[in-house]
Amino acid sequence: MTKLSKEYESTIQYPVEYTNLPNDKLLQEEPVSRIGIHVKASGFKIISGKLFPNKIKIESSSPQFKSKTNYFLLLSQQRLAIQRQMNAEVDIDHFIKDSIRFNLGLLERKRVPVKINSNVSYGIGYDIKGEIEVKPDSITISGPESILDTIQFVETTELVKKELIESIQEVALLKKFPQTMNVNYDVEQVNVSAVIEKYTEGTLKIPFSIINLPDGMIINTYPKEIDITYKVSLSDFGKINPSSFVVECDYEMSLHNKLQYLVPKLTQQSNLIKNAKISPSRIDFVIEK
Repeated sequence: MTKLSKEYESTIQYPVEYTNLPNDKLLQEEPVSRIGIHVKASGFKIISGKLFPNKIKIESSSPQFKSKTNYFLLLSQQRLAIQRQMNAEVDIDHFIKDSIRFNLGLLERKRVPVKINSNVSYGIGYDIKGEIEVKPDSITISGPESILDTIQFVETTELVKKELIESIQEVALLKKFPQTMNVNYDVEQVNVSAVIEKYTEGTLKIPFSIINLPDGMIINTYPKEIDITYKVSLSDFGKINPSSFVVECDYEMSLHNKLQYLVPKLTQQSNLIKNAKISPSRIDFVIEK
């Protein structure tokens, strides 16, 4: 006991908390979480300090610039403030490392789109009308410039819906980046909606056009029209007619590929249509003399 009451020297590792970091800058990596301080104190105080070290607050409002994103603080300049946070009768002799390095990036902002992460299926005969809507469809994120340059979008947490037969309106949280990246959002969640309707199949006979036909060439085709089958919502069924589609056959493509027939391609269709299919897939033709 007598020995422990005598004065000794030892190094204690103290946890630290950084206060008042500059508002226009963000940490791009975590600085050291502990600092080594060589102290003078009684054996009792040293043992207590090693077992239960105080958390030391480091004033960080004015780090000194070194290069690019490298900054540093000198602990010796805060010696008095740190000494006041030590246990009574524990005196600082010196700091094991006098400087603390910071990697600080400029606080920047940018607008990025929100991507829906969905796992959705529909009941028999039902489908989504249009697309899943997200509002807002973009958000403002803030963080270190070097990090924001790598971010092209943010994603929602997974939206799981099975066998849907009714329209939905949901709130979806946004996925967070790791805390160490220091990326913040102006909103934490978005509204997600989707219109679900009963769908039916339709069939139409429509004419097709032939493109890239040499001047003066006349050809006869068989058949003269093609069949298109498609899916459309019941509410839009009456809006679909032959003008809802454009089908073309490219004579030059057939010639280039040495085909003896034309290949019909659906080049335009109404945005009300889903899963349009053409039949037949080849058109025979005869060149008129």
